[in-house]
Amino acid sequence: MANDPAQASEAAELADALYTVMPFVVDHVNGRLADFGMTHTDYWALRSVGGPMAMKDLAHCMEIDPSYVTLVADRLEELGLIERHQHPTDRRVKNLVLTAKGKRFKKTIPGKLWDGPNTFSNLTDNERAKLTRLLTKLVATNDHDDSSPNADPT
Repeated sequence: MANDPAQASEAAELADALYTVMPFVVDHVNGRLADFGMTHTDYWALRSVGGPMAMKDLAHCMEIDPSYVTLVADRLEELGLIERHQHPTDRRVKNLVLTAKGKRFKKTIPGKLWDGPNTFSNLTDNERAKLTRLLTKLVATNDHDDSSPNADPT
């Protein structure tokens, strides 16, 4: 693709569109989450925690500095959405575990974030579904692409 100027131009146009729409998405989510004392980063972290998850693994998953995960975990813990538990075999590791409130919140918050007018309102149901499939495909491809700028070189 890098040798084809037309495809490179299309890729640049797509990247520009994604960079343009993301601030609208972040602003919308932050606006809705403010009522819950959360930011989009807190929400992303909450959505990333399934079963017990080491804080360093959450940092890796979110591609953020581990020290920042501590701040996010503090906020989620203050809200009663997660608890820190000692790792069963490594005393140095703290696992993040969803509370019952965190599990309920994680299930119900998407509906609260996206009800009513939002960034995606002008797309049809089919267009939203297709966009979701395409973006999911991009994410999956990049998760397995060793040439990604965020790929682990080891």
